[in-house]
Amino acid sequence: MKVSYLEGQHNVDQFSSAVSEFESDTSINSLLIFTAANTQIEKAKYDPILTKSRLSIMGGIYPEILYQGKNYKEGTIILGIKESTKNLIIENESELANLSDNVEHQFGGIDPKDHSVFIFMDALIGEKSNIFDALYNEFGTAPRYVGAGAGSLAFNSFPCVYSNKGMIQSGAVIGLSAVSSNVGVAHGWDDISEPLKVTEATGNKIVSLNWKPAMEVYQSVVESHSGKRFDYNDFYNSTKSYPFGISKLDAQKVVRDPFKHEDGVIFTLDHIDQGSHVTILYGNKESLLDGASEARKRALPSNSTDKQIVLIDCISRVLFLNEDFKTEMNNLDPNNEAIGALTLGEIANSGDSYLEVYNKTAVVCALNG
Repeated sequence: MKVSYLEGQHNVDQFSSAVSEFESDTSINSLLIFTAANTQIEKAKYDPILTKSRLSIMGGIYPEILYQGKNYKEGTIILGIKESTKNLIIENESELANLSDNVEHQFGGIDPKDHSVFIFMDALIGEKSNIFDALYNEFGTAPRYVGAGAGSLAFNSFPCVYSNKGMIQSGAVIGLSAVSSNVGVAHGWDDISEPLKVTEATGNKIVSLNWKPAMEVYQSVVESHSGKRFDYNDFYNSTKSYPFGISKLDAQKVVRDPFKHEDGVIFTLDHIDQGSHVTILYGNKESLLDGASEARKRALPSNSTDKQIVLIDCISRVLFLNEDFKTEMNNLDPNNEAIGALTLGEIANSGDSYLEVYNKTAVVCALNG
C-alpha cells in the first residue's frame, strides 16, 4: 500500500498530481481519501479529477484527519490499495428506497469472504439503517465492515463524500474490496442508569423515555450523577460525559451522542428506534483511553506491524479528552504509522454482531497486504 499526504491548504493541482501518481502505478487499483473540513475543496474543480480516474475512489471530508500520530484540521491523506474495489454510489437519499435491489445487482455473485466493505456517507442523511440492512442481508458477517459519517462540526450538509461520480452531498459510497482486514471496536463508556424504554422517537429525535419527556428524564439522571445543575445554555459541556447506550445482544452497547434539544426533545447524531431500550452512559478520561487500547488489541491481537492501520475515531472524543487525546493516539497508534479521520459516526463490524453506526467510539482497521 502507498500513502500520500497533502499538508495544509493544498490546491487542486497538488491533489490532481497526487491522484495521477497513483494512477501511473499499475499495482494500485483503489483509493481511500480523507480530507480535513477546514481545507478548501471546490466541487467544480475536484469532480473532473474524480470522474476521469481509472481507480475506484472512496472517502470523505471530516472534522479532522489523523496522520503519523497527530490530528490535523487541514490537509488530505490518500491511501492507494492494490486490491480492486467494486463500488455502489448513492447520489442522494431518494435512492435508499430501492437500495436492497441495487446492492444485489451490484454485488450479487461475489463471494465476500476475506473481503472488506467500506462505507462512507454524509453523516446527515436519514434512514442510514436502510444501508446497513441491505448490506447485512446481502453479505452477513462474511466480510469486515468499516467506514464513517462525513461532514463538519457545523452540522450542515455539503458535498462531503468522494466517489467516481464526484463529490456527493446527502449520499454515500459503498465499496466491496478484495483487501482483507481485521477490525476492532471499543468505546469505554459505562452504564449509570437503569434501562429506559424509548416510548416515542422519530429518526434521531428522542421524544419520550418511560412515557415522560425525554429531556426531563435525561436531565434528572445527569444531575443526580454529576451533582450539578444542568446548563441548557451550555448543552455540549452538560452532555459530553453522558451519551446514550443502546442495548444489543452479545455485543457492547452502541453509543448515541446527544447534540441539541428542542422543547424537551433530544437530538442524537444517529437514529434510535422507538421501542428500544437505552441506558445513560458515563465515561472519564481513563475509561476512554482504556477503550482505545482495547480497540487496537481487538484489531491487532498479535501487535503485527506489517499492516496498514486505518483509524476511524469520533471527533467528540477529541473534544472530551483535549490534551489527553495525545495519549489516545498513542494507545491507538503507538508506532505512528496509521492514517485516518476524526468523524461524525463510526461504522464498523468485526464479524461478531450486526452492522452498526456508532458515536463516541474508536475503530481500528488493520488492512492486510
